[in-house]
Amino acid sequence: MPRKPDPTLKPAIIEKVAEHLHDTKLEAVSVRSLGRVLGTSAYPIVYHFGSREALIDAVVEHLDRDLADVRLLPDADATALHDWLVAVFGGLAHRERFLAARLTFELGAVETLDGRERERLVHRRHLATVAAWCTTHGYPASDAEQAAGEAIRAARGAQWAALVDPDSTDVDAALRAVADRLVSGAPLPVAP
Repeated sequence: MPRKPDPTLKPAIIEKVAEHLHDTKLEAVSVRSLGRVLGTSAYPIVYHFGSREALIDAVVEHLDRDLADVRLLPDADATALHDWLVAVFGGLAHRERFLAARLTFELGAVETLDGRERERLVHRRHLATVAAWCTTHGYPASDAEQAAGEAIRAARGAQWAALVDPDSTDVDAALRAVADRLVSGAPLPVAP
């Protein structure tokens, strides 16, 4: 007879692995090494998550849990646009947000090589969100899509700059500047 899963074990594994990833790059992580971190075999990881990739996805979702309810309505004002960009791409002074951004870049960089598309889908949702905002605020449809693409790339550029040079980059200020340029209709540089 199979054992019943312990409902407290899965969240505890995610928390412990997230803590471990603050100081460990993804390429150094395997199911076996995570088992050692947890003080157990690889079995609980495989049992609860099925694979290393599924566990890492669960960690990213856990780190982004506060973003689940963050929305930008198409008719929202400029302040809401600022707030959305900072909520989604900023806040990297917080340890968990910094890790979530780092993991997003690490996962996104290799995602197409292993047939996954989680980060690509998230990216496309961001593009659609900003394009809808732009359209509602007077951009012609083709310009809205272009402006959205430029804004999201600029936001990711600001985020990347903060990851590689956190002491010299104010990502939240850069994101507010991206929002200001969208509001004014000015062209956006690819990376601030």
